[in-house]
This record gives sequence, structure tokens and C-alpha cells, in this order.
Amino acid sequence: MGPPQTTGLKLHFLARARLWSEVVVSAGERVFVPTTEAFAVGAKVTVEIDAPEFDAPLFISAAVQQLRPLGVGQPAGVLVKVDESSLEKLRALVADHDDDARVAGRAEPRADCDLPARVLRPLVMNGCSIKSLSAHGLTLKTPQPLAKDDQVALALGLPDGTEVTVSAVVSWARPDLSLAGLKVGKLDPATEKQLLYAVELLLERQKKGLGQAKLVLVADDDPSILDFTSRVVTKAGHRVVRADRGDLALELIRKEKPDLIFLDVLMPGLDGLEVCKAIRADAALAKTPVFLLSAMGEDRLIAAAKTAQADGYLTKPMRLDALRALLSDRLVKRSRA
Repeated sequence: MGPPQTTGLKLHFLARARLWSEVVVSAGERVFVPTTEAFAVGAKVTVEIDAPEFDAPLFISAAVQQLRPLGVGQPAGVLVKVDESSLEKLRALVADHDDDARVAGRAEPRADCDLPARVLRPLVMNGCSIKSLSAHGLTLKTPQPLAKDDQVALALGLPDGTEVTVSAVVSWARPDLSLAGLKVGKLDPATEKQLLYAVELLLERQKKGLGQAKLVLVADDDPSILDFTSRVVTKAGHRVVRADRGDLALELIRKEKPDLIFLDVLMPGLDGLEVCKAIRADAALAKTPVFLLSAMGEDRLIAAAKTAQADGYLTKPMRLDALRALLSDRLVKRSRA
């Protein structure tokens, strides 16, 4: 192939830790880069990476794996595979910058939950819920969508019955799931202590409740997606059954009767739509929550989910916080049913 194309592909990360979690941890697989430019699958490209902690932008090499068209609430772009030399450069760069901050950014204690919240400004919004919480970030479910970069004030209900008020900025938004990820602004020591205690309390409760773990089936023929989704489910305290074919997935579903199902749309054997239709036609399985996984355009995915009677969908590449919030929301609801 010829030299890498340099047509303005850029990725900006709000923090170096996001670069680590979204690119390095996934081994550089299926990294989404927004662009309206046309690229051929397999094309070598150069991507400019920027984060506030970097003195200058960093340029990495990658290969285009898949094109993603413009969809409802979804920008057009490409999924790329970062080459190994560039990945090593990123690993070294993150490791060379304040290792404590890197570890805190990646592994700050975060607990899945279902706590009440209210948006106080720029508009009042009641009936919100916190789906995951750390001392410096949270995933929020809202009755009306928030937009990326919105600055908001929130009243957060904590597990001990108290309430704290914080300022935050929306770092990502998924209007289709009514979810948003928020980065909490500077906290006074007392509020930070309250949030840290709340996370500890939630994690302790989660640990005690592991005997009530649910069973989640994940079906995808992409090993990286299968591993990523399974890892998130396991870390949320639940058990996983995996399948890389649709016919095997249906066999396991009928045998194991999972509490929640994730189905890749395009799989060998049977596709995800066929599996979902079979689930809905089986009286013993019909009420099981099913979510489709796909990188297809969101308008097509919405139509596919409706046709197959799926409960919803997640677009690839999937956001960690969106997946965790969906697990918390659906499995908590099912345990209460």
C-alpha cells in the first residue's frame, strides 16, 4: 500500500485516561474516528490525537476497518485499527505521564446503581436516575436528552439518604438510550468525601449481593466485542454465557434462560434478528430483554430492532458507561419484577 492518507482525521480526548480506556485497553481495535471523508476499507491513514495534558498533538498510524454512515444521533466516520508501533507509542506516552493520575483515571472506584437525581440548571428536570457513580463522574438517565458539552447543576441522591449538589459537564450523550456521561467539576472536600463514601457503600452492597447475580448471554462473532462486553458484564457482578454464532446462541438461550441477551445483528448460523424473533415466539423466553449490537447506521438499526421486537440496541463501538448503565437499568428492573 502507499503512504498513509492525511486528510484531517482527528481524535480529541478530554483526559489522557480516556485515551487509555478507549484506545489502549481495546488494543487499538475498532476505534471510531468521526469524518465525512470517503475512505476505502483497508486504507492506511494517519490520525491526529490531542488531550489537554499533551504539549503537542500526537500522530498515529491506523488502517480503516469499517465505514459508519451518518445516522440519527450518530456522526459519520470510520472504525480503524491502530498499528502496533503506534499502540506501543501510546502505551509509553501514557505511562510516562504521572502514573498515579493514569491509574486513578482508569480505575477510580465506580459503582453501578439506581439512585435518584434532579437536573437544576440550565433547566429543571426531575425523574432522573444515576446508573453509575464515582467521586468525579457519573452516568445519568434523563427523561429529556442532554447534549455533549452541556454544563449542568445536579442534585444527587446518595445511598445513605442524603443529597449533594454538584456542577458537571456532559462528556458524552446517547439520546437513543436517554443516557449521558458527566464529568463532575471541582468539589469541596466535604462533598468529595460524601461521594467517596457513597461509592464505597454501593460497592459493599454490590459485593454482598453477588449471590443474586444475573445471567447475561452475549452473542457476537467479533472476538474483541465479545471479550469487551463479557468483561463489562462480569465486572458488574453478573455471570456470562458467550456465543459466536446465532444458532449456538439460540441453543444456549433455550437451555440457560438468561436474564438479559445481547445479539450481534450479523452472525453466522442465524443472524441476530432471526434469533430475536425466535425468542419472541417462545412463550418461555418471550419476555427476556434483548438488545441488538451493530455498527450499521442508527436509522437502519432502529428499524431492525422494531422488526425483530428487540427492547433496544447499542451501536458499535459501544461506550463503556452506556453498556454499564444498561446492565444496571435492565437487570435491576428485572430483579424487581
